[in-house]
Parts: sequence; C-alpha cells; structure tokens
Amino acid sequence: MRVSHIPRVRLLADPTPLEPARRYGQQIGCPGLWLKRDDVMPLGLGGNKVRSLEFWLGEALEQQADVVLVAGLLPSNLCRLTAAACCKLGLRCIVVHNASGPEERPGGNSRLNDLMGVERLYCGPVDEWKRAEFVEETARELRAQGHKPYIVGDPVTGALGYVAAAGELLQQAEQKQLDLGHVFISASAGPTETGLLFGLHLFSPDVVLHLVSVEYEERVFWPICQRIYQGLAEKLGVSPGIGPRENARFDGGFLGEGYAKPTPECVQAMERLARAEGVFVDTTYNAKVLAGLEDAGRRGIAEGGTLFWHTGGVPSLFG
Repeated sequence: MRVSHIPRVRLLADPTPLEPARRYGQQIGCPGLWLKRDDVMPLGLGGNKVRSLEFWLGEALEQQADVVLVAGLLPSNLCRLTAAACCKLGLRCIVVHNASGPEERPGGNSRLNDLMGVERLYCGPVDEWKRAEFVEETARELRAQGHKPYIVGDPVTGALGYVAAAGELLQQAEQKQLDLGHVFISASAGPTETGLLFGLHLFSPDVVLHLVSVEYEERVFWPICQRIYQGLAEKLGVSPGIGPRENARFDGGFLGEGYAKPTPECVQAMERLARAEGVFVDTTYNAKVLAGLEDAGRRGIAEGGTLFWHTGGVPSLFG
C-alpha cells in the first residue's frame, strides 16, 4: 500500500462490507448494484471520517499531541467520530461548534457527544472561517498552558484515508469477482471524494467516479479537488498520470436548495433503499447520491458493476 510510510493509527481492524443490493438495484434500473458500507464500523457508529482520522490522529500522535481540537456544526459527523476515536485512544478532545450554545433537547450526534463526555466550546453562529480563527486562538491558549494541541482537518492528510480505501475496495471487488465500472459518492468538502478519485486513478483508472454534489456548484468544487489531488501527489511522491477530471463525472442536479436541505427526490430514494434492503441513509449526503444514482439508472448510464459508497451519517436521522 502506497500510504504505508505515512503516520497512521488503526481504527478499523477489517474492511467494511461490500454487499449486493439486488432488490433495490432491480427497482432503479441498476441490476448490478453493490453497496460499500462505511456506515458499518465498530467505532462511534461509523462513517467516512474514521478513515481520515486514522491519518489525522496518526499525525497527532507522531507530534506527541495531548489534546485534539475539532470543529463543526452541532450535527457534525466529524465531531462525533473524532470524539469517539479520542475516547478509544485516551486523548483529550475539545469540540468547537459554531453555534450559540448547546441544544435544549440534544439528539443525534449531539446526544452521542454528550454520552462520550466530550468538552464542547461554542463560538457563536459564525461562518466556518470565523470558527477556524476561534480554533486557532484556542490552540494558542492551550500552548501557553503547556499543552500540545493538534487541529483536525488538513484536507490532504484526511484524503489519505480514501486513497487507502480505494485499494481496499478493489481488492474486495476482485475477491467477489465484481467487474466494477461505476462508483457513486457524495461531493462535498473534498478529502473523501478526492482521496477516492486519486486512489482509483492510481489503481484502476478505468473506473468512472460519479460525484453527486451535496454542497458546492461545479465551479467551486473542482478547484478544491485539484488542490487536494496535487497535495496527495506531493505527499505520496506518486502521480496517477491523469488529472482529477478524467473518468470523473460531477452532477450538481440533486443539490436542491443547498447543503443539508432535503429534496423530495432524495427522501423518496432513501425510502426506497430502506424498504428494499433495510439500509438507512441520511438526507444531507447519501440520500442525494441515491437520487443521482436512480437518475443514472433511468437513463441507462450505470450499467454493469455499479457501486454506491455509503459514507455514514445515519445518527443524523435521530436529530
């Protein structure tokens, strides 16, 4: 594995399940549909950020950090999983939320953070840039007290998790004799999907990655992806030899009114998957990917070996 020389702490003992979704696939015109279940993990109810945290926290431990800082909105999956990983590793964790204060009746990820007893700070209902400034100031205060803080979030380091995941998927596909042609995943902040794109381009460049937007327009997304993609090439000392846009299709048609705002299509898709397979998805990320997948099935785009990569986030259903 090309990431073997990078600091890493193992949070996943085994590959996540790769399983067929025959009933749902037949319903939506993708009879060769498979699911990659990153919602099924032993740590913290699982999710894609666990893979990134293996490298973020590997770096933190190499730097001898004694406190980990992570930031996000109150329903943040990253905050929940960082807290869970820190509990497992015995690291102090401070979560910063850009909110006025705790929820009156916490549910979902907020409730899970409370159960883990994580320290939580609130910097007010500010944007992510102001939140980042607050985190940096908190880190400076901790250093002045003699601590060694580590801030979770470097996108290139985080993307390494899905470079490794691409290799895991391809090994599983070979074992199951799955001739993989298309992979569908959400397109958001960049590390997950860019890491997967880089890994697929490196190990199996003929696989087409379908990026269904849940946050940005195409003109915003590709520069983010390009920066991370180039950063991975520099960090790993290897290049796939093709650019990030090759064998990648960006679809912004299922974003609706914006990030974390459900659409009728995504709600219908999540219901179909649940009723056909007993598998649940969130409406912020994965249900919108399903809407894009169903459209591709109707148009005959995703024939043959097609994969939906479930990135987790199910606790948000209980928020």
